[in-house]
Amino acid sequence: MSLRWVDPGTGRPKFKSSKTRNKKAAERAAAALEHDLRDGKLATNARMDWQDFVVKFSEQVLPGRAAKTRAMFETVFNAIDRLVKPDRLGHLNATRLDEFSALLRKEGKAEATIKTYLAHLRGSLVWAAKLKWIRQVPEFPEILRAPKGDGAMKGRPVTGEELWKLLNATRKVVGPAVAKHYRRLLVGLWWSGLRLGEAVALRWDGMSVGLVVDMTGRRPMLRIDAAAEKGNRNRLLPLAPEFCRLLARVPADKRRGRVFSVPHPKSGRPLPCDEVSKIICDIGRKAGVKVRSKVKSKIDPATGERRHVEVVKFASAHDLRRSFGERWSERVLPKVLMELMRHESIGTTLRFYVGQNAARTADAAWAAYELAQARQLGAGKSRPVNTSVNSQAFEPPEADPRNDTSPCIAKACKVGATGFEPATF
Repeated sequence: MSLRWVDPGTGRPKFKSSKTRNKKAAERAAAALEHDLRDGKLATNARMDWQDFVVKFSEQVLPGRAAKTRAMFETVFNAIDRLVKPDRLGHLNATRLDEFSALLRKEGKAEATIKTYLAHLRGSLVWAAKLKWIRQVPEFPEILRAPKGDGAMKGRPVTGEELWKLLNATRKVVGPAVAKHYRRLLVGLWWSGLRLGEAVALRWDGMSVGLVVDMTGRRPMLRIDAAAEKGNRNRLLPLAPEFCRLLARVPADKRRGRVFSVPHPKSGRPLPCDEVSKIICDIGRKAGVKVRSKVKSKIDPATGERRHVEVVKFASAHDLRRSFGERWSERVLPKVLMELMRHESIGTTLRFYVGQNAARTADAAWAAYELAQARQLGAGKSRPVNTSVNSQAFEPPEADPRNDTSPCIAKACKVGATGFEPATF
C-alpha cells in the first residue's frame, strides 16, 4: 500500500510506500506520516522558507537558552539577512557560507568574531538536519586561528594610578549626586575580581536566589545560584580578603538589598548591567585610560578609498577584573586563582593570567638570581663577574603601583574618599 501527501515546501503531491500490505499497519504508518507533516519534519530541503526556519528555531530552541545566547543567535540571523539574504533554508550552502565569512571580514569583524558567528549558525543548521529539514549540514569555511600572544586579552590590567584617574573622572561623567555609588562599584570591582554582571546582581539577603554574600561562616563566601552565573552550577566560592574587609565595614543592619547600588545619573532608577557597562566605559574615556590601541583598515563608504584608522579601547569594568587576576597570580597557585576568578577551566586561568607578563617574570628571575648571589657572598664564596651584561641596564624597577600597598589605592580606600562610609554604604 502507498501513502500520498502534499509536500509543504513545494505544494506538489508526493508518494511513499507504507512497506506493508496490512491495512491496519498502513493506517498506523499514515498516522505517523501525518504527525511528521504537522511537525514540519517532511519539508523538502532547499524549499523551506528561511524566515520560517528562523521563527521555528526561535520558538522551539532559544527559549531554553541563556539570554546572551539568544541575543547572539539573533545577531547572527540578522547578519545573514543583511549580507546573504537567503530566500530558502537550503540556499545556505558552502558557497554562500564562504561569501558570508568574506563579507563579515570586509566589515572589519575579527577572526574570533567570525568564528563565533559560524559556530552559532552551524548549531542551528545541525538542528535543522536533525529534523530532516535539510539533508545534511553544509561545509563551513575554515577560519584562521587568531594569534594569541599580545592579542590574548581584549584589554589589559589597569594600574593603581589609573584606578585613581577613574575615580577622579567619575564625578564628571555621572554628576555629584550619584558619583559615590559608581566609585564604590569601581573599587569593589578592583578588590573582588567580580564580573560586572555579578557585581550588579550581588545581594546581601541570605534567602535571595542569585549571587549572595554569605557571612554566616568563619569567612565571607560567595553563594551562586546556577541560573545566575556563567558556570551554570550551584557554587559556594571564596572571596578575596581585601573585598571581605570592604564588606565587613558595612554595619549588620545595613546589609540588605543589593551590595552595589548603581542608579541612573538623572532619574535615579536602578540600571541594568549593559547600561552600567557603558557608563564605566565613558568614565574610562573621560579619564584617558587606554588599555588597547590598534590600527584597522577600513573602506570609506563615500570615496571607496581604504584608510588606516587607529582604534582605541579605553578602560572598562572587565579591565578591573584583569587587574585583580594579575595581582593574585603572583600570590597563589593557578588552581586557587581559578577559584577566585570563578573560571570554568584552569586552561583559561593559565592562558590569561599565568606567565603572560614577560617583564614581571624577568624581574622575578633577576631577583631570585641576585638573592642567590647574595647568599654566595654571605657564605664567603666569590661572586662571579658577568662582563657581557651591563648591570646598570638591568636595574630593578620601582615598586609596582598595582600592588596592595600603592599610595593611590590606599588614598582611594580611605573612609570618605570613595563613599565607603559605613553609614551610607
